[in-house]
Amino acid sequence: MILTLFIILFALVCVGLVFFVLLQVPKQAGLSASMASGGSLLGGRGVEGGLIRVTSVLGGLFMLLALLINVVSR
Repeated sequence: MILTLFIILFALVCVGLVFFVLLQVPKQAGLSASMASGGSLLGGRGVEGGLIRVTSVLGGLFMLLALLINVVSR
């Protein structure tokens, strides 16, 4: 029962993690693009900061659920 719940949560976290990783803008522009954009070099990430935060939380949940599934399945 609890293993099934963990596996369902794990699948939902996996889908969410893939979705939010694909939403992020690639950082291939390098240093020259960040210096050309003016004062945004030191802050003001806006929406990107939220996407990074959600991705980090989902990554942590992914690891936690993977460990819990491993422990419960034994």
